[in-house]
Order: sequence, then structure tokens, then C-alpha cells
Amino acid sequence: MLATLAVSTGCGDEAADDASSTSSTVVETGPSPHRLEWLKQTDAIAPEQWLASREAGRDLDLYDPSVGAMRRALDVAAARFRDQPRMIANRAVQLEEMLNEKNIDERAPAIIATLSEIPGQTRYVESFAALTQQYYNLRMEGLDRAQAVDALKRQNDPNQ
Repeated sequence: MLATLAVSTGCGDEAADDASSTSSTVVETGPSPHRLEWLKQTDAIAPEQWLASREAGRDLDLYDPSVGAMRRALDVAAARFRDQPRMIANRAVQLEEMLNEKNIDERAPAIIATLSEIPGQTRYVESFAALTQQYYNLRMEGLDRAQAVDALKRQNDPNQ
């Protein structure tokens, strides 16, 4: 984005003098949306489209069924946590990468679905980000996915 700003603000009067230019559109080159490592607030892609595209390994249309499924999963997570879909998506991808570094293969969409089960139908008192950290710590203690989820559910509702 800074490069785009530098290009658009650094053009001076040359652009006005070059009326013979075939195109006045500045095309920002960068990674394909499905290859983005992190979704910034300024990125022009919806979190659900980004996550679904990452899973597919290619850019998906906003109306692709898997994008719709990801939107529903993010909507559930946003209703249960104090975070917006973009932050939930970013945290899930971050946790995916952290687990992958420890040879634990869990994909971001599955992480979102798994952690959204922990509070049940109620709104969780902590953020999705806080829960991802707790989940990571439990996994690093040697608990498998099911054991970590059970531990977090008991922490959330001691009567379970």
C-alpha cells in the first residue's frame, strides 16, 4: 500500500503531460489473495473468501459455496467471541502456523470450528485470541485436540 501511495503521490505533473498513455490504472502487484499471510484491515478481500481461498490453494469467487460455508463459520465464531471475523481469521491462521511449526497439522477453518464449540451457544467471556493461546498451550503440554477441547470446556463450564 505504501508503494501505491508513493506511486500515486510521487507522479507529479508527468501523468498530466502524458496524455498518450494507454492506461491510467495503477495495478498493484502483490501476492494472490489466497497467498496472503495475514489479512490487513485495508486488504480488499473478505475474511471468509481469504480463508476459503487459502484452503483451496487458489483464489475463489466470493459466491463460491466454500466461501459461504466459511462465512457461516466466522459468523458463529463472531457471535461467540468478542472479535470481528477478520481478527478471528488472522488468529486461526496464526495458530495453524504455530502448530505446524511443532508438526501438528490443524487447518485454520477446523480451528475456528473447534474453538467455537467450546463456549456452546453462549457468548464467551474471553476473546478468540485468548482462547487460541490457551489451546496452543494445552497442545504444547502434550494434549491432543480432543483433550485440549475438553480441558477448555471444563474451564469454561466446570459442571461438564
